[in-house]
Amino acid sequence: MLLPYSNCIRVRLYNIRSNANFASVRTSHYENLLFEVPQNWAWVQLGMVAKVIHGRNQSAVANPNGKYPIYGSGGIMGYADDYLCPEHCTIIGRKGTINNPILVETKFWNVDTAFGICPSECIDYLYLYYFCKSFNFTKLDKSTTLPSLTKTCIEQIYIPLPPLAEQMRIVAKVRQLLNLLDKITAEL
Repeated sequence: MLLPYSNCIRVRLYNIRSNANFASVRTSHYENLLFEVPQNWAWVQLGMVAKVIHGRNQSAVANPNGKYPIYGSGGIMGYADDYLCPEHCTIIGRKGTINNPILVETKFWNVDTAFGICPSECIDYLYLYYFCKSFNFTKLDKSTTLPSLTKTCIEQIYIPLPPLAEQMRIVAKVRQLLNLLDKITAEL
């Protein structure tokens, strides 16, 4: 489910052509938070670098001995004989628990209350996951009772996108710091 490499080039061209006008862009989830990024980075909408896959009801594919996990926004709910999302995707809740991204490193089925966010070749899957962990999805909630998100609002989220090598360096540093935090916590 990777986007073709030409889309990565289009993302870079988009940044070069629109950089002068980007300061005027205001979205509710980044109001007053947009910041300058290095020349070789791009501000892009998530839908430009990842595919958002709607979940579906699992009843037709559910099998306790199935090969693929069935995920909802709270984690594994069972197993299936088929999958909707490839490996290395992030799950975001569509209804209910919308602010608890889950990284899934295997192929999986996502239920109709969860989205699978599948990275293109322009974005490292762990960079995407850590971005999702840091993003406050509740700011996008337009419901009056049960929290909910739409595919469109997820695709329109702006994300700072460095070159792939830089993404990997950022991920390595984040993992190093998280491991250090785990070590310190264990010693308490």
